[in-house]
Amino acid sequence: MICKGCNQDKKLVKAHVIPESFFRELRADEKTLKLISNVEGVHTKKAPIGVYDKDILCRECEDKFQTLDDYAAKLLIDNSEIEELKQNSSVVGYKIPKVDYGLLKRFIISLLWRASISKHGFYSKVNLGALEEKAKKLIWEESPGEKEEFSFVLAKFDDEGTISKAMLDPHQERWSGKRYYRFYIGGFVLYVKADSQVTPEQWAKFIPSDDNLYVVSRGKIEQSKEFPVLLSGLKTDT
Repeated sequence: MICKGCNQDKKLVKAHVIPESFFRELRADEKTLKLISNVEGVHTKKAPIGVYDKDILCRECEDKFQTLDDYAAKLLIDNSEIEELKQNSSVVGYKIPKVDYGLLKRFIISLLWRASISKHGFYSKVNLGALEEKAKKLIWEESPGEKEEFSFVLAKFDDEGTISKAMLDPHQERWSGKRYYRFYIGGFVLYVKADSQVTPEQWAKFIPSDDNLYVVSRGKIEQSKEFPVLLSGLKTDT
């Protein structure tokens, strides 16, 4: 079959879009991880080792992502230096110090591209269209691109536990008229721009100017619009 990375006819492997390390972290106990969709008629599914697609990449191309995936896992999962930012005793955000922004952004571009080329139902709402080739070019050139290209914002719920039991499928949404995709990864919520227009002013300030990455607080999970969907999915054993 044709690999979507090198465009050669090769044996393809089980390739993850969201790295398996993120799924391992989300399994906080012996229960099987569940994938939850907010699309009517799409049922909750079990995913013991995460979501993979065996029809997109050969071994050589899949291995290109290992360094990026390992760095993202180290930064977002195995990081004891994430600092709470408070205002009047309330958490308003988080600071992650000593971030290699270029490496993190390359991971996020690769995440978006892999989701776009995947035919797995979990990623069916991700379609980069004309930007798919741009994302691939940056990945193969090992470049994070210009500041405005695929800019992103990370957010985080203030609680631990409930959100780690489920993962919602990524989907498209609009912010100030610009197209963004939302991913749920390792307890974080990622918003990544997939639009040639400039980053909305209120989000441009989250593009780092140093090695500190600022993360938005999404507040308590119980007060979020995702909570009813998550709760329904967690109660369903299908």
